[in-house]
Amino acid sequence: MKEASTLKKVVLSSTFATGLFLVTPQMADAALGDQTLRTGMDHPDVKELQDALKKKGFFNFDRSTGYYGSITADAVREFQKKHKLQVDGIAGPQTLSKLLSEMGGQAPSSGSKTSSSSSKNSSNSSSITGMLRFGSNGSQVEMLQQKLKEKGYYTHKVTGQFGRVTEAAVRDFQRANNLSVDGIVGPQTLSHLINEASQKETEYTPDLPQKEERNQETKSGSVATSTLRIGSTGSAVTNLQAQLRSVGVFNQEPTGYYGDITAQAVRSFQKANKLTVDGIAGPKTISKLNEVATNKSSSNNTSSSNASKESSSKDKSSSASGSNNNSAALVTNLVAEAANHIGVPYQWGGQSTAGFDCSGFTQFVFSQQGISIPRTVAQQWNAGKAVSKPSVGDMVFFETYTSGPSHNGIYIGNNQFVHSGSSTGVTITSMDNPYWKERYLGAKRLH
Repeated sequence: MKEASTLKKVVLSSTFATGLFLVTPQMADAALGDQTLRTGMDHPDVKELQDALKKKGFFNFDRSTGYYGSITADAVREFQKKHKLQVDGIAGPQTLSKLLSEMGGQAPSSGSKTSSSSSKNSSNSSSITGMLRFGSNGSQVEMLQQKLKEKGYYTHKVTGQFGRVTEAAVRDFQRANNLSVDGIVGPQTLSHLINEASQKETEYTPDLPQKEERNQETKSGSVATSTLRIGSTGSAVTNLQAQLRSVGVFNQEPTGYYGDITAQAVRSFQKANKLTVDGIAGPKTISKLNEVATNKSSSNNTSSSNASKESSSKDKSSSASGSNNNSAALVTNLVAEAANHIGVPYQWGGQSTAGFDCSGFTQFVFSQQGISIPRTVAQQWNAGKAVSKPSVGDMVFFETYTSGPSHNGIYIGNNQFVHSGSSTGVTITSMDNPYWKERYLGAKRLH
């Protein structure tokens, strides 16, 4: 292949009034480097990456597959190590830029070979280039979020960042329209989203993870529940994890965050009980779990025995419960807020959704909960209360480019933290990652 070889991507364009456009797909050139690549991705860009790494002697598999597995991740780590980049196995902007410079070329601009009809449309309107997926960002994502919001699938603010919440909204839209449910906005999903504009608006209400109001309960007194999936947070997830633990498929303390480990536990339960195995805790899965779990859902428990307690005991219990609920809601909202910004790019000195550095990200997330914390990593380290072991919502600190704390993130459970990395932007990372494990300094509580 040429050292700056290009790959083909679909260009979708039209003059639809809302700003989302679709006609017959045209082909345009785009080069390696237009998106962050990581483990689990199956994409032509990955094949381009493998070819480039192979040419430089880092990728030793017999062929380029287009799938980003452990072999590709190891090759990226070796490349990063050699060039003194952050060693995380993720092909982010810095890694790809260095690789392209090593290849002696720049990524060509997209759209240089679009057809004349496509060019005419693009000159008078916006267009969507390629597919939108987790990690995408920009004006096209803003238009997507706005359209999903109009239809009731997306209930958060429009950010232009395709994170977990946007992905969940897309999945709900796809499911409601009998499309392939993959969370990726391709030609079919976009076509249905546009064509629906001339039809009656649906009254479908998606099951998106929502922030909890502190100490807020339903009229019946139990916490409201819905379909739970990766990215969901809150007491409903905590209860789900406790029940999964009681049947032997979830082997750790409940965290209130629905991550990969929880999804795998749900799959194991679904498989054992002959349910659809999708890793999503929907009505059938939750109903079956309530049926077989040794600790029943809190919504099924009665509190009649409380009526006989003395008023003083009730007041104390209510006060303690209120305090616990407030604390739990705060932690839930911290994690939910952080997760909502996954995919936001890294920017040195950044403090907004246009781009964050690590401490700018943590400060922003805490500020959204009304908590004021210092700006820099060192200041946040000094302001926090030391804890021997991090709990969900605590801040974890690392020593990277200089002596002392120089990087941090928010602990979300399952030995994972969410942070803004220089080569990844806002992402979730395991603390078992060798790079971070050897640089871990400790945890502090700032709430």
